[in-house]
Formats: sequence, structure tokens, C-alpha cells
Amino acid sequence: MRILIINYEFPPLGGGGGVASYQIARGLVAREHEVDVLTTGRSGLPGHEVVDGVGIHRVPVVMRSELATASLPSMLSFFPSSVLKGCQLLRRKRYDVLNTHFAIPTGPTGVTLSKVFSTPQVVTIIGGDIYDPTKRFSPSNNPFLHAVVRGVLDSSSHVVAISEDIERRAREDYRCRRDIEVIHYGLAPPRFESKSRTQLGIPEGDIVLISVGRLIRRKALGDLLLALSKVDDPRFRLLIIGDGPEECRLRDLAKRLQVSQRIDFLGAIWGEPKFQYLAASDIFVLPSVHEGFGLVFLEAMYCGLPVIASSSGGQTDFLRDGETGFLVPVGDVETLAERISCLGSDEPLRREISEFNRQYVKSFDIADVARRYEALFSTVIQRSTAAAGPRKTNSPTA
Repeated sequence: MRILIINYEFPPLGGGGGVASYQIARGLVAREHEVDVLTTGRSGLPGHEVVDGVGIHRVPVVMRSELATASLPSMLSFFPSSVLKGCQLLRRKRYDVLNTHFAIPTGPTGVTLSKVFSTPQVVTIIGGDIYDPTKRFSPSNNPFLHAVVRGVLDSSSHVVAISEDIERRAREDYRCRRDIEVIHYGLAPPRFESKSRTQLGIPEGDIVLISVGRLIRRKALGDLLLALSKVDDPRFRLLIIGDGPEECRLRDLAKRLQVSQRIDFLGAIWGEPKFQYLAASDIFVLPSVHEGFGLVFLEAMYCGLPVIASSSGGQTDFLRDGETGFLVPVGDVETLAERISCLGSDEPLRREISEFNRQYVKSFDIADVARRYEALFSTVIQRSTAAAGPRKTNSPTA
């Protein structure tokens, strides 16, 4: 198959949604499919390159200054740029299927190209593209954005949700009439050389908490800082990997809570160094208000970390309270502090959970995810071909 994946964020831009689509693309290439990606450009990134067999095509947008987060102008300008580039790609190649990640801002591009070139399109819905309780303009509450998302869902050949939570929200909030298949994210086993705590600048005797993610309100890292301030043991240290608009506020909060000396803001770290920090830590903590799935939880479990997370969101599809770590109610700082203290003070329990997580995460192999996408794409293409009859060309209709 020839597959065009469309995603406004793709490494090194964005977060877990971009990383996941990259891993899916690599998995499909490994199964001998031809895969291109249409994504956002930024100064310093090539307009076109091939990475791990995946052709990456980046389009210019306005006011994209940060790696982790996209500005509103950059998301709005992605549509015309990506449609123009998509038309060029579709005229050159006869793609069998389009796979759009994020209903907005990427979905309208996929729908437009699908209609112009009569190519089936599968949309993968992630989380914040349909529901984000921390955003004023969450699509679930904004009438215009709600209509855009519903139009994308109803105009797609098929819908993939990355968790049961996201499927439920698509059904209930948007009355989605299309078939929805839940395909969890998977993990491509990372390759990295472990480093000691001394090499990473981490005190040997500390109980190290680590959190990885964009520094945005939805991640609720303020609650984590509050919880840390309630743990009356100076050995507990927190590493925060990521950057974003909340960084200044979090640093100020750490000073007010008098825990700055126990927190290291490490900035955005990718690839091998990220996994070196994870492997050198004791507990992974991310108390998000909502997650569509949470690929980073799988990464932490791969490194043998117990996980403490909130009990609301797609992560509850696979995180198990008392087995993979602990789930705590959103915003319950007292319980969060208690669970951190409990795990940090009980080394035998951490070792037991660590071994469970190392084995459990093997069931989320990216190769299985790629096979499921492959089977879905084949079905969608067959249905499209049967409905349209023999297709002589993949050029725009007059």
C-alpha cells in the first residue's frame, strides 16, 4: 500500500501524538508499505527528508516558535499549506489511503484531499482534538470547533480512537455515525545505553520521581509540586522533562512552596537521553486532568518504573491501580502525596511493580499496532473500491 499520514505535529515538534504517528509509520514501513508523512515545518528543519524509510514532507506555517506547543496561527495556517502540498503529493503518487491524526487542526486537510482525489481517509482521534477540560476553546464546548470535528468524523471513511475513553466521547459528545475502532498506541522498544545517577548528576541516595510531558495546564504539574511539598522527606527529588507555556508559573510555584531545591527542570529531552533519565529514576508521576492515552506511561513502564497517574482518561485502559502503580482522583493532592510517599518508602513494592510493568508493557508492541492499521486500511480501500468501481486515475475530478 501507499499511505499518506497527515499530522500537524511530528518529531521533533509536538508531543506524544506526533511520536506515536512516527512509530506507526515506521511499523508500516517494516511491513513493506510505502509511507509518507505530511506535517508542519519550522526553521532549521528540512522541507523534505527520509527517516527510517519514512518520507517526511514539511510545510511552512506562521508563528511556530516552540517545539512542544503549536500557536493558534500556526494551526490555522497549516490547513492551506498542507492542502497545497497534499495536492502536489497526490498528483505525483497514487496513495491508496490517507491517515489523518487529530480531528483538528489536521482533519480538514484529510477530508479536503480525500474528496478532491477520491481517496479514502481514516482519521485517528487523539484526545485534545476532541476534548480538553483545561482549554477555554475545547472542541467539545465551542460550537464552531464542535461542528468542525463532527464534520471531520462524519466525512471520514473510518475513525480510529486511541482509547475507549476517546471512543466514548466521540459517540456521546459528537454523535459520531461512522465506525470507530479502538487501536491503542504501541511502543517501539527503545535502544539506549544506561547511565549511572552520577553521570546524570542525580544524587545516589535520593528517591527520584520523574515526569515527562509538555508543560501545559492539562498535565496538572502544579498538583505534583503541591504533593511534593507535602512529602516531608528531603530525599524525594523530582525531575521534570519537557517545556511549554507553564514553565515560568511552575518555577514560581516551586519557589513559593520552598521545594525548588528538590526539583530539576531539565527542559525538552528526546531519544536516548530521555530514556536514560527514566531508567535512573524510581517512580513516574503524571497527574494529568485528562489523557487520551499517554504513550509516556508505556515508556516509563518499559524502563521498569511504577506509575502514578490520574484516574480519568484513556490511560485507565491499561494502567491498573495497585498493579502498575496507583491511580488517584483528578485534583486530589492529598492522595497523590500519600501514594508518592507510600511507593517511595517501600522499596520491595517498587521492585514488585517494576518487574510486573517490564513484562506487561510487552503486550503493547508497535508491530501489533501496525498490523491492525494495515488490516483496517485494507478493509477501507476494498470498501472504497467496491463503492466507486474501477478507478482509472487518482487525479482531481473536473
